[in-house]
Amino acid sequence: MAIGPRREVFLRIRLMILCLAIVGIVVGVISTRPPRTVTIEVGPVGGSYHQVALQYVPAFKRAGIDLQVRSKDNSVEIMRDLTDPSSGVDIGFEAQDVSEYRHAPVFTVGHIQLQPLFVFASADLGRRIALTDLRGRKIVMPPPSSATSAAAIRMFQLYDITPDNTSFTSLPLAMAASELRAGRYDAGVFMLAPENEVIRGLASYSGLRLVTFMEAKAISQHLPFLRPIVLPRGIYDIADGIPPTDVTMLAGTVDVVVRPGLHPHVVQTLLAAMTEEHRGATFLSNAGDYPTIAGSELTVHPLALDYYRTGTPWIYRNLPSWLASFVDHYLLVGLALFVLFELYRWSQYLTEIGRALLASLAALRQRKSIGRLARAKSGHVPNSADRDAEANI
Repeated sequence: MAIGPRREVFLRIRLMILCLAIVGIVVGVISTRPPRTVTIEVGPVGGSYHQVALQYVPAFKRAGIDLQVRSKDNSVEIMRDLTDPSSGVDIGFEAQDVSEYRHAPVFTVGHIQLQPLFVFASADLGRRIALTDLRGRKIVMPPPSSATSAAAIRMFQLYDITPDNTSFTSLPLAMAASELRAGRYDAGVFMLAPENEVIRGLASYSGLRLVTFMEAKAISQHLPFLRPIVLPRGIYDIADGIPPTDVTMLAGTVDVVVRPGLHPHVVQTLLAAMTEEHRGATFLSNAGDYPTIAGSELTVHPLALDYYRTGTPWIYRNLPSWLASFVDHYLLVGLALFVLFELYRWSQYLTEIGRALLASLAALRQRKSIGRLARAKSGHVPNSADRDAEANI
């Protein structure tokens, strides 16, 4: 059976549209595919940031992403690197004063833990050591651009403990802890999770005392990025009483921060990893306290807002990453095209109905005309019955 010219043109147009749709889908899948490698910037090797990042690696591996952990001694610079597109940093941590970054192009995806500011002092200074007792002493701490030093220096300034009257030395984390235990310094400052092995070792060392912050609440009013906390007596060893008393301290809240434009699949993977690693109880928090976005100073990522309300979206739980990313990116476009297609299909259907009705009316008129002609030829004069019959046609 031969195909008419109009039919042939119509089929060619349909074939062209189908080919364009296939090409569009392929290009869409490729363009929305998640990255194979993501970089997370952390503090010094052995620090809490570094340890947490290593805990995230398996979750990213299951999602088909290689999480590259980049160490940086100056952890305060992590925020700066996240705002610099040329740095190559996708994810980072912060526990510092972020007031200058409130309107910066970065997003938080949640708090994950508290990191106390630990001040260990030599036992030779006495059984009860106050922060004021450290004026004029030798203090060791991590590098100046670390979150620890940034917080400690501002806190010491409130006590008039400054480089003018006190000796401050900056060393890498592991070396600082080692030198402090060796007795080469009177005190050391470290901002780490209380479960960290470095802190455990220093807390258990009999030659050191953990300094309590008697003015913790007042300090937090001057330094709002720090909050008062209490490290319970015996948390490290109940039998030996380590520490021997409750210790009032200050702690920074650790945020996980991401650059703008980070792929949604990466953000969802990160949020799932955070929940998996931080939902349990710690020395300072109850199970379920973290992760959270409550009290965030930075702008919260839109996907994080949805995640904390409803959890991981269905498409990311049940579809392969490439397909979930494609659906997530083009869902609204697909729905719009579906609605347009349905409207077009229904318009064709209504058009066919209209044509059928018009054809029926035309047939009825033709039948009436034929009847009139037949009667006129026969000389029949229509009566009332004929007129009623014609009206019913």
